[in-house]
Amino acid sequence: MVLTKDLLEGLLSCAEAMYIIEEAGKTVVYTRGFTRKSRSGQSFEGEKCYRAFLGREEPCPFCPALCDMSPPDNQPYIWDYFDTSMNQWLKIKNRLLVSGGVTYRVGNVNVISDMMQLGSEAVREVGLMQQLIREREQIQEQLFYEMSHDRLTGLLNRNQYNRDLETIYKNPEACGVLYLDLNNLKQANDRYNHAEGDALLIRLADAIRAVTGDGRRSYRIGGDEFLLIWLGCSKEELEHCRREILRELGLRNLGQRVPCSVAAGSAWSGGTQEMEQLVIMADQQMYEEKRRIKERGTK
Repeated sequence: MVLTKDLLEGLLSCAEAMYIIEEAGKTVVYTRGFTRKSRSGQSFEGEKCYRAFLGREEPCPFCPALCDMSPPDNQPYIWDYFDTSMNQWLKIKNRLLVSGGVTYRVGNVNVISDMMQLGSEAVREVGLMQQLIREREQIQEQLFYEMSHDRLTGLLNRNQYNRDLETIYKNPEACGVLYLDLNNLKQANDRYNHAEGDALLIRLADAIRAVTGDGRRSYRIGGDEFLLIWLGCSKEELEHCRREILRELGLRNLGQRVPCSVAAGSAWSGGTQEMEQLVIMADQQMYEEKRRIKERGTK
């Protein structure tokens, strides 16, 4: 088959926007598929490419220097460009060809959405779908958070404590446990309202958070029961932590209508007892402390 002029014209008419630029002088010598005209009102041919296509007076600093590049296997050099006038990303294919001793840049331009064979409505729908996917991911993250955290205080919840018993606390090393219980939650709810009771719970949680740091996990495991577990601590460090939480809580009680009264029990092991046993021991210590507080209040 002989590639005639008619066949070449037919082939070119099926292509996207194309151009040929004389590389050394950056002069446009051929275009097809461009509907915009240059500022002179004439065709692009004969103008500098940066002036014809972009209205610039100087060469584009982002234009690839193809003479300094050697794409593998003589493949076209492909790059992306954002056309602000179209508000659209374009994919551009460039290759250098030599004809009659002159080097030319042959270019092919595609609107990226067109390359994907998407119309404007389809592009909009893809954008909406991406937004829905992001929203779904955010909802999933929130659900995972609520599965492991107490909604009111932000501390870890009992579900997470039970999971941690099977994982990070399965073979505990030296470990300390603090068990804290509000003394006056019911009275605050009955005398005032549940908002006041919630404020007491949040105040205690904030005091725990203010004192604890890395390595100490804090849980709200019941209505007014809180648990702190510190892996790798000494007995002295655990006692210091207990005193600091009570001191911090005392500071936060200043000026409050209802003070937050707390009983705190502790238990420590050098690694010889299971975590659940330590929690039971700390719970028992807490009830002993609660009894002593009650006895002091009746004298």
